[in-house]
Order: sequence, then C-alpha cells, then structure tokens
Amino acid sequence: MNTAGKYSAIASFVTYVKALEALDPRSFPDEYAEHSDRIRELKPFLRAHGILDVMEIKNPEVAALIGV
Repeated sequence: MNTAGKYSAIASFVTYVKALEALDPRSFPDEYAEHSDRIRELKPFLRAHGILDVMEIKNPEVAALIGV
C-alpha cells in the first residue's frame, strides 16, 4: 500500500486550504484561483483513500470546491 501518497495528499490539502483561507479573493484573485484548482485536483486522492468518508470539511467554500 502506498501510504506516502495518502499522507502527501492530506498534507497538500491542508496546506492549500489554509493558504486559501488566508487570501482575500478580491485582492489576490490569481492566487485564490490557483489554490482552488489545487484543492479540486486533490479530491480524487482524498476520495480514493477514504479521507472524505471520515473527515468533515468545515469551510463551506472548500466543501463546495470538492463537492461535499
């Protein structure tokens, strides 16, 4: 089992979410869009490892990005 990929996806997800939450989308639209794209790209990895089955996404914007 490739556990490194699972931990990498989780770490990346948390990193991008924290960065996204710190950005004002009106002041930094390009950076906000880039972080949003990275978060959406991680959804298949989070789903494949069952992370979204046991983790509640509290930020409604992030939840909408990944469709949970």
